[in-house]
Amino acid sequence: MKGTGAQLVVRCLEQEGVEHIFGVPGGHLLALYDALYDSDYIKAILTKHEGGAAFMAAGYALAGDRLGVCCATVGPGATNLVSGVACAYMASLPLLVLTAQVGTGSLGRGALQEAGGIGLRTPSHTAIFSSITKHTEMVLRSDMLGEALRRSLRIAQTGRPGPVHLDLPADVMRGTVDEPIVPVGQYRPRLHCLPDPDAVKEAARLLAHAHTPAILAGAGARRGQGPAALLALAEMLECPVATTLLGKGALSEHHQLALGPVGLYGTRAANEYLRGGVDVLLAVGTSLHEFTTHVWDPAMRPSQALIHIDIDPEQIGRNYATEVGLVGDAGVVLSAIRDAVTLLGGVQRPKEQLIVRLKEQTEYFDEPAMHSSTTPLKPQRVMAELEQALPDSAMIFTDIGNSLAWVERNLRVSRADQVMSLAGLAAMGSGVAAVIGGKLARPDRPAICVCGDGDLQMHGMEIATATSYGLPVIWLVLENGMLGMIKDVQVSSYRNRRIAHTFFQPDLVKLAEALGGIGLRAVAPGEVRAAVEAALSATGPVVIAVPIDPDEMPPTKPRMLAIERSMGLPPVSESLSLGGIRALWTMFHESGGLRRWLSRRRRR
Repeated sequence: MKGTGAQLVVRCLEQEGVEHIFGVPGGHLLALYDALYDSDYIKAILTKHEGGAAFMAAGYALAGDRLGVCCATVGPGATNLVSGVACAYMASLPLLVLTAQVGTGSLGRGALQEAGGIGLRTPSHTAIFSSITKHTEMVLRSDMLGEALRRSLRIAQTGRPGPVHLDLPADVMRGTVDEPIVPVGQYRPRLHCLPDPDAVKEAARLLAHAHTPAILAGAGARRGQGPAALLALAEMLECPVATTLLGKGALSEHHQLALGPVGLYGTRAANEYLRGGVDVLLAVGTSLHEFTTHVWDPAMRPSQALIHIDIDPEQIGRNYATEVGLVGDAGVVLSAIRDAVTLLGGVQRPKEQLIVRLKEQTEYFDEPAMHSSTTPLKPQRVMAELEQALPDSAMIFTDIGNSLAWVERNLRVSRADQVMSLAGLAAMGSGVAAVIGGKLARPDRPAICVCGDGDLQMHGMEIATATSYGLPVIWLVLENGMLGMIKDVQVSSYRNRRIAHTFFQPDLVKLAEALGGIGLRAVAPGEVRAAVEAALSATGPVVIAVPIDPDEMPPTKPRMLAIERSMGLPPVSESLSLGGIRALWTMFHESGGLRRWLSRRRRR
């Protein structure tokens, strides 16, 4: 094609199948928006803040399993993108991040908002994005733009996906180019090569002969053919499956072999089993994160062998010694292991009844608080009603803080693509904005964000973005007028010295209405389910405000221990009130710690 550099960018993105670009225009970026004016395929989504644009692009990539694109003008526009891009980087999501730059002739001269990093105390866009993207570059000539785009899109979508960044000087976007549009979609497939056959055979042998095996499924197991291959292998092995938070739903949590999420805020069933004497553990698409492993608890180390599958070889053996490492796409490797187990003659190790009993004993997604009729509502009860109201097709975006813990521990899901989370960076307000991108990626599915009132106040103005584009997005807001997780830590580790955790609570019903949406309030048992069902039939954005018990805490002792280790705080027992000690004793019992201690005493 012959046209401007900006027009080339737009045509290449059209060829790639991009339908939305999230951002806020600025003077140096207007050439790109002028090119978007002529596009019949790509819609520019005007957000309220560039941070919201990056979160929406990440939500779009997460829900749609395809490239997300965000853009920002030079200087403050680019720096506002950082948290959202970092979230996408940690979540392995393919993003193209476009930033404007001053003209090449002005670099190093102190131009308005200059961010080329050439003297005069100017920041550098490429330096800023270098640690949170797979690739970053400034394109200095218009005739270099096509190749830079193809290179960046290939890097974003191959191997372990991730964001890439192009910095585009104003004259490069306005300059003339004349080159063919080369499709880059052919580079989209992830790594599908077959794993080492000897390693596959060894993994199959270990799993087939294990007495107490377990599978731990992470985010990598949710993609592509991962869920189907995971189900087939688990059923063949009669092997219980736990997940990480980001792998939640990789195996339906209604399945007999499902244990739910493991970790600091996981289910008691998963924590009891995975920390209670597993001999062979198959970890799939997980980094064995701090939260997943109870701060890298030695009890998570299997007694015989750890088999680790990941598309990124750097993850294998990173936190626990690994006997068998398999690099590749989760679906491909799991299918190969299943074929190898078949050649061994399968296994004769029925485990379902054992798992059924364990789940009954540990109140698997059936804790007493989930049936509580007290008010303010218990957050566990809110999750139970949400599960009853939502169809299986719903996308549930999480935010950060205690609201995330309640979703992980108390909301049971059936599909691998049901819970959407950008929890790797743990940026408050991420889900509040990301759900809008998710809805645009999958307009055929209901989209709801479960968040706290602190989360909503971070990026709640993006409700108006949903209004602008007529998007029926739902925000279920757990109201307690505070940063609940901060309060919990201050109570447990700082001798109840509470500070800077409460805030003014606006009327969220009126706020929703002021931003063009519908506001609902649910305060009594049954009202959450009714409000969600009503919101599902709305044609625009809906905010459901739910006041919750401010004293209800997720399991906290493991998190306190993590903070102690990382910050050098005094032991939890030295900083707790009697009531706090009792609460943490209950949490210790729930996490399986009491059972392991008694078991060790009996062995002595």
